[in-house]
Amino acid sequence: MKKNVLTIVAIACMAFSAPTSAFADGELEQVDLEVTIDDPTTQIGGPRKAPPRPSAVQIPIVFLDGYTLYFDDPCDGCTLQLVDEDEEIVYSVVLPNGTTEWELPELVSGEYKLQIIRGRYCFWGWIELYD
Repeated sequence: MKKNVLTIVAIACMAFSAPTSAFADGELEQVDLEVTIDDPTTQIGGPRKAPPRPSAVQIPIVFLDGYTLYFDDPCDGCTLQLVDEDEEIVYSVVLPNGTTEWELPELVSGEYKLQIIRGRYCFWGWIELYD
């Protein structure tokens, strides 16, 4: 009986100790990211391996406030790119380890495709940068 009571109390406490994001207050705009797989070793007509399932990949959680990007988890060593409507890369940087926020250059403005590249995975979503 004592075990059952302790189990119930432990389960009840878990409901109040759910992990929360530092950005869960809703003041920042979350960037909706999708994932694509880029495999430069795949040749048309050649042998192909089954690609890994994108659902098994953890998509980064990114927020935008003006020209500042905030990462819920660091994107250590990922390449961050801004791509314009002509598919031209207008900004590219490798994020240092432990980066939780990144200031984008104010020289660019308009709508861009934000890409975060981690290995063969490209996480992307649309952002608007305006003064």
